[in-house]
Amino acid sequence: MPKFVELLELKRELRDQLERKLTQRERNEALADSHSRREPRMCGLTVHPGRGCSLGCKYCYVEDMGIRGPPESYKLSGLQLVYAILSNTFFLPSEQGTMLAFGSITEPFLPGIRERTFEYLRAVSELLGNPTQISTKFYIGKEESRILGEIDPKLSVLVTIPCLSKAEVIEPYAPRPELRFQTIRNLRDESVHTSLFLRPIIPGVADLDGPKIIENAKSAGANGVVLGTLRVTPSILERLREAGIHELEELLTSKNIKRGRQVPIDTSSIKSSLRRVALRAGLRVFPAACSANMDSHSLGCYACSFGPCSGELPPIDPEDIREGLVSLGIAADVGVKGERLILRVRGGVRREKVAKYLVRAFARRMVSTMRT
Repeated sequence: MPKFVELLELKRELRDQLERKLTQRERNEALADSHSRREPRMCGLTVHPGRGCSLGCKYCYVEDMGIRGPPESYKLSGLQLVYAILSNTFFLPSEQGTMLAFGSITEPFLPGIRERTFEYLRAVSELLGNPTQISTKFYIGKEESRILGEIDPKLSVLVTIPCLSKAEVIEPYAPRPELRFQTIRNLRDESVHTSLFLRPIIPGVADLDGPKIIENAKSAGANGVVLGTLRVTPSILERLREAGIHELEELLTSKNIKRGRQVPIDTSSIKSSLRRVALRAGLRVFPAACSANMDSHSLGCYACSFGPCSGELPPIDPEDIREGLVSLGIAADVGVKGERLILRVRGGVRREKVAKYLVRAFARRMVSTMRT
C-alpha cells in the first residue's frame, strides 16, 4: 500500500514525464482546459471525451448547462488529457487516488465521440491507473466490450435504463432498452463489472417499469443496481409534461424552481420499493454510482454518509499525511476520530480545500477541516 507522500511524488514524476513528451503548445492547451482545475465531485473527477448529446432524453440536464448544438469530440489528445489531470491540484494518481467518472455531459459512445472515449480510457488506464467508471445508454457490441475489458480489466460500467413502456417518448433517439440489456450481457461475457443505472427514477414510470427492468438486468448478468435521483429544471419539467409525465406536480408544490437550477425530486418511497425488488432478485444495491466503482476495484470507502462501501479501508498514518501536505506547502495537524480524519489547516480557503480533497481521496474516509 503506497503512502500519501509517495503518491504525491508519483504525481510530480508522471507530470514531468509527460511534460517532456508534449510540445509547449500542447501543454498550454492542456493547462487551459477545465480538467486541469475542476474540483472533484463525490463520485470523483469527471472526465469529458465530448460535449453535447443528440439522444434527446426528456430528463437531460445538458442543455440547461448551456451546452447546445450537435455533440462534438473533445479536442485534447489522450496524453494532453492525462497531463491536464495531473496538473489538477485536487487530483491524486493511482488506484489509491481520485476516482474518475466518464459520461456527465455527453454520451461517451456516440459516433464521433467513441474513439476519443477509447483513447482517454486507454491513456488513463496505462498512465494513471485510477479507479475509473463510465456511464452509457448506448449499445456496446461484443468486440467493443472485449476492447474495454482489455483496456481496463477493473473498469466499472453503468448502463442507464430508466424506463420501458414510455422509452420511445422519454428517450426518443436512444438505443431501445432491449439493446441496452444486450450491452450488459456483452460486457459481462468479457468479465467487465457492469451495473444497471436505474436513473433517473421518474414517478409514474419507475414504479411501474422498475421491477421488470431489474429482472431483465439480473438475467443479463448485471453485478448490481444504482438507483438514481431525478433532478428537474423548468425546461426538464416542461419536457416531461409533454411526454405525459404529470406525477411530478404534487411533488413540486413547495419547491422553488428557477431556470438552470436543478431541484431533486423526492422518490424515496419508490427507491425503497425497488431496492427490495432488487435484493429479492439477488442483485446488489449500490448506494451511489461511486460505490459500484469501489466494488469493481475491490476497494473500501467511507468518505460520505452513503458508506461504508465494499472492502476494507486503507490504513492511515497521520504523520505520513502531515508530511505529504507539507510537501505541498500546506501546514496542518492531522487527527483521527473513529473512521473520520480531522485536519486543522493553517492558511486560506484554497489550502483547506486542497487538503480535504486529496486526503479524502487517499484515505477513503470522511474528512473534517478547519482553518487555524
